[in-house]
Amino acid sequence: MRARHLRDWLTRVAGEEDPWRARFFAALPESTRTAIESSAGGSWLPMRLHIELADVMESAYGPARAHQHYRRSFDAALRGGIFGPLVRTGTRLFGTTPATFLRWAHLGWESSFRHCGKLVGEVQGPGQGRLVYSELPAMCTSSEAWLDSAQGSAYGCLDVLEIVGVVRVDKSRREEGRLELTIEWTART
Repeated sequence: MRARHLRDWLTRVAGEEDPWRARFFAALPESTRTAIESSAGGSWLPMRLHIELADVMESAYGPARAHQHYRRSFDAALRGGIFGPLVRTGTRLFGTTPATFLRWAHLGWESSFRHCGKLVGEVQGPGQGRLVYSELPAMCTSSEAWLDSAQGSAYGCLDVLEIVGVVRVDKSRREEGRLELTIEWTART
């Protein structure tokens, strides 16, 4: 996992209001926070730290507030940081549509995660597509919070595109290292 994403996560939580911010940092082991904050942004950190942040987030925020955090955070990530240049380039070359994002999703995954499975975006028809995560390590699929974070991130993508849509999560094949998000969209907001 790219250290920059984890550092951005801590920065975004630090900007949240209390009691949420205080709950999160009280539950986060100091060794985890130190490992993340002392790393160089472009370096790679163990995936277990990303999963740990997701677990702490769900515990401290609850599922609904954690979902909203992921949604806002992925929106912010797509507009800046590592993904911003990729999104702006894709927009200039191909326009901005959910189908474009689905086709390019693997590039974001590959720039952020290493040795953590694969992501493929598929357009299934007008206004329909899915994201298929495969070959996920057991540490990912055993964390309910980590799996659920993917849905919030997908909604963040729809927000960037100003698209109305629904994201459904299918965890039925998690034992195989697979997670699927089905996305349906209708119109711009």
